[in-house]
Amino acid sequence: MNEKTRFHHGDLKNEIIRQGLKIINDKGFQAVELKDISNACHVTPPSIYKHFNGKSDLMSTLLIEVSHIFYDFLNQEFNHSIGDTEENLINIGVRFLMFSQAYPHFFEFLFYSKFARHVQLDVDSHIDHYNENNSFNLFKEIVVQYLNNNGIKQDYNKHIVNLWSYISGLSIIAGSIDSDEKNMILKNYIQSMVKLYTLGIKHEY
Repeated sequence: MNEKTRFHHGDLKNEIIRQGLKIINDKGFQAVELKDISNACHVTPPSIYKHFNGKSDLMSTLLIEVSHIFYDFLNQEFNHSIGDTEENLINIGVRFLMFSQAYPHFFEFLFYSKFARHVQLDVDSHIDHYNENNSFNLFKEIVVQYLNNNGIKQDYNKHIVNLWSYISGLSIIAGSIDSDEKNMILKNYIQSMVKLYTLGIKHEY
């Protein structure tokens, strides 16, 4: 069965992406090779170039796909209404750490590969919208709600960076925690950090 018979209407492109994601999830982004993907798709390596300009183009597409997976994971069970803003911040912090443990190779690809995108902070004093499937903007939305609830209506960026940096840094050492209660331990870390941060900003302002 040739490629034209096997794949129709973009099916090969989707299969290339699926196989690329599988390799990253199983072995890490360093293990992605076009020949391995073509073998998994049962096509010749040149077939990939009909859909991607090369490996860098494919990796950029895979990064977007992984970022969507990360967003969906963070956004799971999250209520976009204001609610308890401190609890929302704790929950997204916990989800962040859980993702780093459940999908360590995806997490490494997102944050520590040469393909990783640099996030940009808004220059506006208020964040009115967040882009669909953008995990960093989802995080910013939650932080801004949390800050507003604590009486802070400006200087958002430094707090966003502080909280994002703490949580992403904690994810690095989370893997060294050897306990059946790891998720509870991580949640306690996040809860303690947020409560201390709340006390700090109330004192500052």
